Formats: sequence, structure tokens, C-alpha cells
Amino acid sequence: MTEFKVYIKKINWIDKEALEAEVLFEINGQNLWAFCHPCQFIENQEEKVFFDFIEHEIPETEFWNNNENNIKKMAPMEDNKWSYFCYGQIEQINPVKVNCGSITLSFGNWINDKSIINSYVYFVISRLDIFK
Repeated sequence: MTEFKVYIKKINWIDKEALEAEVLFEINGQNLWAFCHPCQFIENQEEKVFFDFIEHEIPETEFWNNNENNIKKMAPMEDNKWSYFCYGQIEQINPVKVNCGSITLSFGNWINDKSIINSYVYFVISRLDIFK
């Protein structure tokens, strides 16, 4: 997994005893929200973190064909703080890593075709997770 440096801006506790929270953080000039469990972050601190995510299933044709403008960004959904429309570029395989601008996400090992490197893709994150 890739380690990132972020600035923790705000923590909204969902269940403080269970250490479940939603965390607002800044990375590369972008503010993003993520789910965290166990949350051991402190507001107004720089932290080294890792990301994981739950992918919302979309048709494979959308993954390969819905980023015609070659964009790298994570666009938040209006109705869910932790969900994002992701536009990115595949940087490597084994594991597949997709650069979405602010964050490069790991997609696991599911393809061996080197010709997809540098392809632009689209996917949807149902829940972005942040952890130490």
C-alpha cells in the first residue's frame, strides 16, 4: 500500500466509544471526507495515512470508456460524504494502481495486460476509508 501525507482538518464522531468517525482531510490541496475505524487521528495534525475503498459496481464498459477527457480527479457525490466519482489513469499493473489526481489508489491484481498502462478510466467509490 502507498503511504500519503495528509492534514486532518475535522473529525465527526459516529461512535466515539467504538472509534468510528468520518474524517475531513486535505491532500494535495483537495479536501476529502473518508470513513475511519479505528479513528486515532487528532484534528489539525499532519498524519501519514493509507487509503482503502469499497467500489460501487459499474459496467466494465463504463470503467474503460467514461473518461474520454483524460481527467485525473475525485469528484465527491453530493448525497454521501465518503463517495466519489473517480477519474484516473492507470500507472501500473500487479497491482493495478490508478492515479486520481490527489490520490493514487490500488485496485489489486486482476489484469496482466501491460497495454492498459496509461489508460484513462472511470469508477465509483461507495466508501473511501482512511487509516494509519
